[in-house]
Amino acid sequence: MELVYERDLRSMKLLILKGTSQDEAVLSLAGRLGISRQHMRKILINGCDMMTLENIVPRLLAADKAAEGISDVLSIPHLTTALGLLSDEEGKAFISRVEAGESVDSVKKAIMEVLA
Repeated sequence: MELVYERDLRSMKLLILKGTSQDEAVLSLAGRLGISRQHMRKILINGCDMMTLENIVPRLLAADKAAEGISDVLSIPHLTTALGLLSDEEGKAFISRVEAGESVDSVKKAIMEVLA
């Protein structure tokens, strides 16, 4: 007998992300991070539960309002509070790296390595 929590839910998560408003949110976040839609979908499918994916639009809108300065450039509120893909400590560490003089592009690459 196969229980619900033992099933592979990737196909169901992909269907959620293909919804019109969810797809726009995925495109927006992918654009912020400089990656493809498919790569962003893969990260979200692997890192988020179905409820988070279903509510991705209001979560990202709230993160847009909370984002400012370096955290906005790196999309830290989107990846921490809104989606839970990074911990708050990891987000603060990435912001500190930029404040210490590291380039934004190299920090974005480091974020993508953590998310992959």
